[in-house]
Amino acid sequence: MDRLTSSEKKVSILLLATLTCIATMLIKLPTPGGGYVNLGDGFVLASGILFGPVYGALAAGTGSSLADLINGYSHMAPATFIIKAITATIAAICYRLITRHHISERYSYINVSIAAAAGEAFMIIGYAVYRIFMLIYESGRLNRTVIQSAALSSAKELPYDLLQAAAGIMITIVMTPLLARLITRSK
Repeated sequence: MDRLTSSEKKVSILLLATLTCIATMLIKLPTPGGGYVNLGDGFVLASGILFGPVYGALAAGTGSSLADLINGYSHMAPATFIIKAITATIAAICYRLITRHHISERYSYINVSIAAAAGEAFMIIGYAVYRIFMLIYESGRLNRTVIQSAALSSAKELPYDLLQAAAGIMITIVMTPLLARLITRSK
């Protein structure tokens, strides 16, 4: 993607943000804690891997938070923007550390899987911490019982976060080389 002009990068980033939003909205499986499992993480991770820690993060955060706004989860949109942007950034940095070159030069399913797993690990932790803080904030109290209750409630979402992470990693493995070819061919 380094060979793209500035305007081609902007269009590609907008395309990835749009694809992330659509993939997030396309299949939504509601979870008991008020969130939903979706397919958008594959595009979040691909954004980071393809466009790096800055532009990829912007596409990932924008597309994911836009889906939250459209789907009626506006209270989650700011956290989603931050968490998904950092998820993409971690995937981008890990991928570049592992490969030392760009996605279009050589593709490795293992390298993409490792980078995607690192990004998704942050996504799981990020949403768990956010849920804990929100539950503590909503209770209006800060004591051991409230913290334990918030942590237990947040932990109930862990299986759903793991399911979303697994789906995201699989989609990333499939979509990243396809998106890389699409972007470089459109040039």
